[in-house]
Amino acid sequence: MDLTLLIKAHSGIAIVVLIIYIVRGVMMLASSTKTNSAIVLSIASIFTILLFGLGVYIGFAQKLSFADGFILTKIISLLLFVAFGTIALKQGLSKAVASGLWLLGLFAFVYAALIGTHTIAPLF
Repeated sequence: MDLTLLIKAHSGIAIVVLIIYIVRGVMMLASSTKTNSAIVLSIASIFTILLFGLGVYIGFAQKLSFADGFILTKIISLLLFVAFGTIALKQGLSKAVASGLWLLGLFAFVYAALIGTHTIAPLF
């Protein structure tokens, strides 16, 4: 399969994940009970797993070492995105704490995207 097509698919999935995250954040701020509904959680999880899995596959296809700073920083950023988002979007937190954690998750995602487009250098 053409690696260029896979990279474009990865980018498209990343955009979908970002949109879902933003929509869930808006729902959280609006105190919607649907923020953590089974359907919304399933869709978010499926696309995040697809994003991670396709990224790992592309890394293997390009024969990148997982000790490489590029890959390592992207993986850590995605894990931080998931962790901050998971905590922020749970019910029971104050809106100030949830919003702060949600913004940290958004920052982690944007940071990973900027590394992926080679706009900025990875930390490691």
